[in-house]
Amino acid sequence: MSAPGEIALDPHDKRPLYVQIADELAARIERGELGEGERLPGMRELAGRLGCGLVTVSQAYDSLVARGRAIARIGKGTYVSAPRAPSAPFARRWEPDLGSVSRARMEGVLEQLTRAEAPGTISLATGHPAPETFPLAEFGRCVQRTLSDDPPETMQYATGSGDRDLREVLARALHARGVAADASDIVVCSGAQQAADVVATTLLETRAVVAAESPSYAPTLGVFDARGASYVEIAADADGLRLDDVERVFAEYRPRLFYVNPFAQNPTGANLPDRRAKAIVALARRYDVVILEDQTGWVFTYDGAPPAPLAAHDVDGRVVLIESLSKTMFPALRVGYLYARGGLRAPLESAKMRADSFTSTLTQRALWRFLSSSAYPKHLRAAKALYRARRDAFVETLAEALPWAAVQPPAAGVTLWLPLPPRISTQAAFDECAREGVLVMPADPWYPTRSGPAALRLGFGDRDEASAREAIARLGRALGRCLARA
Repeated sequence: MSAPGEIALDPHDKRPLYVQIADELAARIERGELGEGERLPGMRELAGRLGCGLVTVSQAYDSLVARGRAIARIGKGTYVSAPRAPSAPFARRWEPDLGSVSRARMEGVLEQLTRAEAPGTISLATGHPAPETFPLAEFGRCVQRTLSDDPPETMQYATGSGDRDLREVLARALHARGVAADASDIVVCSGAQQAADVVATTLLETRAVVAAESPSYAPTLGVFDARGASYVEIAADADGLRLDDVERVFAEYRPRLFYVNPFAQNPTGANLPDRRAKAIVALARRYDVVILEDQTGWVFTYDGAPPAPLAAHDVDGRVVLIESLSKTMFPALRVGYLYARGGLRAPLESAKMRADSFTSTLTQRALWRFLSSSAYPKHLRAAKALYRARRDAFVETLAEALPWAAVQPPAAGVTLWLPLPPRISTQAAFDECAREGVLVMPADPWYPTRSGPAALRLGFGDRDEASAREAIARLGRALGRCLARA
């Protein structure tokens, strides 16, 4: 290709810098100046020549991959992909692009986990809740009461925003945490995943910039991938998101959306301090950024009361809050919700209705009865006590097995983030653990740009103490071999 320095970045162009770079490289590919299989310049090299940040070039390359113009090969670089095929018959046009980034985030990892599954294998990869906490008998009684007590008309086609009684309960729970919520601000969804998709459908245009903490919740990042989003990562320290980096990203990139999981952060289990939450909302207001706040798992905060949601500090309706009850109750429930007010609420409800009309009324009515009963707080106390005990035992055993590791006990949730020594790659750790009979979740999908320090996400919620101890013993042997070879 011609010298990368010939790409002229215009600070007055309304397009973000990474889009300018991606558009120019795509144009060169279209003109044949860059041929199939040709390696694009290294990210650091190109950033140096253009006088821009490394993350800008990384986003540009991500955009090229999303457009089907390039292929990223881990550890080798980014290469020009094959030319687009001629127009195909209608019968094939609907098929997804199997090389798209939306398929690359989790599907390769899930395939690896499936291949590595063998008799006697113990999985720390899922982050699932404990089945013994599921309040199935109590919830079953609520289902029976719904079927016997509610009139048949209740099971008719329903409003897209959800059952009014359930929305009242959810709004009161938010109000108790400092959010000025009303039932009319709640839209019930089929889990937080659908809620995130509704937000992405409404707010994200192709190539929209999404800011996200790193690491972040991979399934929701996959929702944004499917919309062709490009990412800019925000750095964190021991106390959570760094405010100076939040402001830098907001000012430089003007993201359309900022996705944050402030409490029971998945994968790290961290809780964001209240003072930083307030400052982040103020910065979003200054730079006109919409915040998508995922509150899933906040109820399992182990030490002290969890801080108020970011939505409690919102004064102009720019914070959309989502929460799933999958880990709070049980995953098969498939009920979550989004909270939004002001101008965002109506288009979000419309997008939800286009997706599936409404969430199961039977499930919503039974859930309303359960949440309104004395069985709900009893269930939460028992589940929280179980998870706290498992967390403490897991962290203690992990510290004994890996004396070199900086093990940070999660403040909430059922997952733990384990940074690896720089000389161990995530893939090498995964492979060695699989050979030892313990499955772990690699870090790459949890980084918005799929690139970051080697680490593993470990789930302890569905592991009793005996199986967790055996899994950690296997983990210690596997990582010990990795260290010995490094």
